[in-house]
Amino acid sequence: MFAAILAAVFLISGSAGADEQPAHTDTSDAQMQFWMTHPQRTARAVRAEVPPRLDGVIDDAIWLLAPIHEGFTQNDPDNGEPSTQRTTFQVAYDDDALYIAGICYDTRPDSITARLARRDEWRERDQLSINLDPPHDHQTGVYFAVGPSGWIEDGIIYNDDDFDDSWDSVAEVKTARRTDGWSLELKIPYHVLRFGEKESYTWGINVARKISRRAEWSQWSFKPRGVSGYVSRFGHLEGIEGIRPQRSLEIFPFALGRSTLSPGDSGSDHDLFSSAGLDLRYGLSSNISLNATINPDFGQVEADPAVLNLGVFETFFRERRPFFLEGIQIFESPRPYIVGIRRPTRLFHSRRIGRPPSRFDLPEDSDEVNRPDNTTILGAVKVSGKTAGRTAFGLLNAVTAREEALIDQRIINAETGLADTVRRAVEIEPITNYFIGRVQQDLLTNSTAGAQLTAVNGRGLDPAYVGAGDLHVKWWENAYRLYSRLAVSRAGQAEERDTGWEGALYFQKTGGAFGGQAYVDAQSPDFEANDLGFMQRNDRIQAGTHIRYEKLDPYWFARRSGFNFNVWNHWNFAGERLSRGVNFNTWHELHNYWGFWMGLSRNFSAFDDLATRGGPLMLSPAHTWFGMDVWTDDRKPISGWLGWNVSGSQGGDNLGSWVGFEIALRPVSQFELEIEPGYNFNRNFAQWVENKDEDGDGEDDHFIFGELESRVFEIGVRGTWAFTPSLSLQLFVQPFVTTGDYGAIKELARPRSYEFSPYAGLEENPDFHRRSLRSNAVLRWEYRPGSTLFVVWQQSRDRAFDDVSDPRFRPAGDLSRAFADDGDSIFLIKLNRWFGL
Repeated sequence: MFAAILAAVFLISGSAGADEQPAHTDTSDAQMQFWMTHPQRTARAVRAEVPPRLDGVIDDAIWLLAPIHEGFTQNDPDNGEPSTQRTTFQVAYDDDALYIAGICYDTRPDSITARLARRDEWRERDQLSINLDPPHDHQTGVYFAVGPSGWIEDGIIYNDDDFDDSWDSVAEVKTARRTDGWSLELKIPYHVLRFGEKESYTWGINVARKISRRAEWSQWSFKPRGVSGYVSRFGHLEGIEGIRPQRSLEIFPFALGRSTLSPGDSGSDHDLFSSAGLDLRYGLSSNISLNATINPDFGQVEADPAVLNLGVFETFFRERRPFFLEGIQIFESPRPYIVGIRRPTRLFHSRRIGRPPSRFDLPEDSDEVNRPDNTTILGAVKVSGKTAGRTAFGLLNAVTAREEALIDQRIINAETGLADTVRRAVEIEPITNYFIGRVQQDLLTNSTAGAQLTAVNGRGLDPAYVGAGDLHVKWWENAYRLYSRLAVSRAGQAEERDTGWEGALYFQKTGGAFGGQAYVDAQSPDFEANDLGFMQRNDRIQAGTHIRYEKLDPYWFARRSGFNFNVWNHWNFAGERLSRGVNFNTWHELHNYWGFWMGLSRNFSAFDDLATRGGPLMLSPAHTWFGMDVWTDDRKPISGWLGWNVSGSQGGDNLGSWVGFEIALRPVSQFELEIEPGYNFNRNFAQWVENKDEDGDGEDDHFIFGELESRVFEIGVRGTWAFTPSLSLQLFVQPFVTTGDYGAIKELARPRSYEFSPYAGLEENPDFHRRSLRSNAVLRWEYRPGSTLFVVWQQSRDRAFDDVSDPRFRPAGDLSRAFADDGDSIFLIKLNRWFGL
């Protein structure tokens, strides 16, 4: 069956481009016509004896000498047609930096969209994007996107067409408005680029322009819509000679002051704290850099949102800390995305470093008074780069501190025989070392082979290691891809060490009208990567396929459309089927730039080997899911989206629904307000409550469930005001309320069934009622390139009701009262300064 599906994907892929619309140029035709008549483009840089004065005005002497490059081609909306507005750029250089001048001519300069935002924050706007591939490896690069207001976003490109905006350089840009459009001047110091030393250089380059009012994207080195790859399709930048890559030292010392006010504190009881630390970047060579942080503080980072998780799987929270975001892609092995399945294990999840301390349990007969929210990171260092032999590598090591919890412990007084309560500190997290290393070798054209190792060692902890190797092969203009991975984990002491494995094989056809994926992967029962990675389960085999068709050119109904069909099967290593399902979904972008998506899934009956939390298999009834999203044109001052889904099984005994929407308001170019409420209702016929060992033999013999009705309501409100490109204020508020009302309490009647018997031995009422409020305000001022002042206020209010005699859902009252609940308030000022040596 799997081989037949794989063969079908190959056959279907061969017919890509057969369908065409006579009123428009088909994507495949546009690609062929372009490459037949346009050889690879070349831009030329000239040396500047006197560097241009950065003011956005193209009037310096060097710009009279530098060649003008133009001739941009649309890939949206009119694929393959010349851009509707003229765009030019020029390139100059000296011993220290590369300089780019760009002019975006516009016959309607009053219609230019120039929304203002802080650095790296996306807003709908006109923009010019400069993309460079200094190592000229056709896979990696950097980009600098600039808006008419002076906004800039910088980031890196990797794996040919993946983007990461977490990289921050000290590139400088100035823009100017003109009567015939707008212009920019960009300075890129060599120390932010990676390239080997040569007498003369050829770099990859592409420049792309967006005209917001037309939703038009055009490129100097044209990449047709729907075609795979990006960096590999850059043009050439020639003429740079006699420069040397700079092995720079960048130092970012910081100082901070923080005041914490907790419930019951008086004005003189504030927790006052001051600290200092250091971030460092050093170019070990032209292609290898070292980043280090000593005593880092991430107080300006936004808190995780509140969630309700009643399932067996851990909630995934994304990384938000700058040190662990920047350049982290080198540590991540490719993880192909397949619709409807769990991707291969994330072998490195940086949120494990500095995790909430909980390695060791509290002593018996004790009550916790308090514990730290996170483990202190003493220091971290990472080294990454790419050799002349096209070998990329990364090493990261971090050390976290020993952490203690304060407890009240009940002990028997030896003299009186009476119970006393003693308050003391106990260790809950040892000093721990985290290590990850990865090496990746370029092969052929845009293919790679990689190897990875992670290790976690701590005093009193069982050491945990994971090693992996992967191969990612691309061919036929990157349209066909084969991915494989084998990982091995070892955890525990030497005499009792468990060894597990994970294997994956994926085939994918990308680009063009037809495509698809076929896959099989497995995790053995002893595979464990959660010490430094993220995995939701092991003991799993999954296989299936995904077939898609995309109409990439406008037709009578929409500007573009997509249709997807998915089939999947999951088993455990005992051969029990855990999941079997099909899904169909479709999306459409309409001619007015509104769009919608809808999907229908059917999961057939299978077994759940985790529902009883270590007990016997339980039948999982067949269920159906339907959902849809609608979104508006986000170029408008008011835009938004609306989503809804519903699922049900077992004759309506299990029912779930969710509805949410977002509205974004942009009354002026500097301000945006986003409001995102959501409501979730679930009726679960069998929600696990607890297991009990009533006969005392050490094994659970009662697996207790309840009929649960739960509700969640939350509102996320985010406001951003950009005073200038370097000064902004951001406010975030998220009130959250949830209730759960358990009906009949019962136990699983027999294994491998969905049948239950009444159970009367539950001692505590499992109903719940919780509410919380997360809020923060961040004033961010980049007072000079690379140097930032943060003024932060954070508040976290939480309340869980012990007596849930009335679990009725009253969101209006709960949301308003959440603002009066007890909570911690933090005021923080952090100043860092960039020094380049």
